[in-house]
Amino acid sequence: MRQTISTNYRTESVTMVSTDNCQVQQAIHHAAAKLASLEFIDQMTALQVAAVTEAIANLCTLLYYQADTGAVAEDEFQDALARIRQAVAS
Repeated sequence: MRQTISTNYRTESVTMVSTDNCQVQQAIHHAAAKLASLEFIDQMTALQVAAVTEAIANLCTLLYYQADTGAVAEDEFQDALARIRQAVAS
């Protein structure tokens, strides 16, 4: 079993098992609670976190679309996670 950024998946042949619902909820609620506690973000700070913010927004858009349609492919989701990992690393 391999764990990465609030996702849990194990390989069985070629298919992947869905992420544990509790982990998804905890990660999103934790981030939302932290953001809700902020009073203001100045432009300099916004510029510093812009790449990570964009990557997270893209993942949230995919999650919203998946909830609405169920039509998000796993490779799209993995690409969004890779972009978050890249943004966080830089």
